[in-house]
Amino acid sequence: MLWVLNILTFAAAVHDLYLVSNLFGTLSKAFVLGNLLYSYRVSEGLPGSIPYVSSLVFTAALLAGSYTARLGRMTVAAMLPVVIIIMIDFANMGRVDILVVAILFASAYFLTQKPQDAQEQSAGNRFKKIAMLVLLAAIIVGGADFIRSTRGAKEGFTGSTGALKKLSTASVITPSIYLYLTSDYGVLNKYLHNEGENTPFGGNTFLPIYRILEKIGVEVHASTFQTWYRTPVRTNTGTYLRELHGDFGIVGLLLGPYLIGLVSSVYWFRVKTHGRYVDLAIAGFFFGIIGMSFFVMPTRISPFFFYLAVSVLVSFALDRKTRRDLEPAAEGIAE
Repeated sequence: MLWVLNILTFAAAVHDLYLVSNLFGTLSKAFVLGNLLYSYRVSEGLPGSIPYVSSLVFTAALLAGSYTARLGRMTVAAMLPVVIIIMIDFANMGRVDILVVAILFASAYFLTQKPQDAQEQSAGNRFKKIAMLVLLAAIIVGGADFIRSTRGAKEGFTGSTGALKKLSTASVITPSIYLYLTSDYGVLNKYLHNEGENTPFGGNTFLPIYRILEKIGVEVHASTFQTWYRTPVRTNTGTYLRELHGDFGIVGLLLGPYLIGLVSSVYWFRVKTHGRYVDLAIAGFFFGIIGMSFFVMPTRISPFFFYLAVSVLVSFALDRKTRRDLEPAAEGIAE
């Protein structure tokens, strides 16, 4: 199943890179004009791209994390989702999907790993596992930084301190990265100061569903892009609390984090108790929300909603096969 998902998403990644190459003449020009590619993709989309196929990489990342924990070592099949998402995000000049893949892989890995397995490992095996995770993290960070530098993100901001200006020559923690990691709280503050926005009920949490309804003629007016605020630099992500308040008001702020924590804890317990893939898929979905909560409510992203539907279907098939494989062994023990 992991190989099937890898092949499909790799084909989608190659197709997107082919479209980018045709759009700019060559891929090398896309490297040089990364900022133009990003602006064009945001305003026009990537013409000719196949919708949702590339988002299968999220399900692949979940299975890759679980497979790596079960096997105890990294394989090519498990490494491919990380490489593929870097290819996909380069074609789109985005980085958020890389972070989602990293969260899903890590969540599945640590949820699948059993405590006794970690205790029984030798020092050499533990070192190999740590080295494997460090390598994986280096690929993810390196890929995201490569896209940042190619996109030509602005690194000079008015009013920057001397210490922040010195970061403009850094390779990973640059002023733009510092902005992305800290501005969300400023946006949330500005949003609350303005007493919210005119958001339809659930317009952020269920945005992909509203977009489908709009396409079939239902007028709900859910905005694809969020309002920008000056913090003093213009940014538009204000943590998931902004979306919860916009969708459900004070009730969303009070109950939203509690319900997310409750459901993720329930499915964490179910994964540890039963080891079913369907529980892992749902737990990964809520762990993804928690991991992205510092920036945005990831359910605004259509592929993340699509991940849940695909992962549950794939997980049902894997769980069914697991039960069939265990039945002959159980019958042999009974005899």
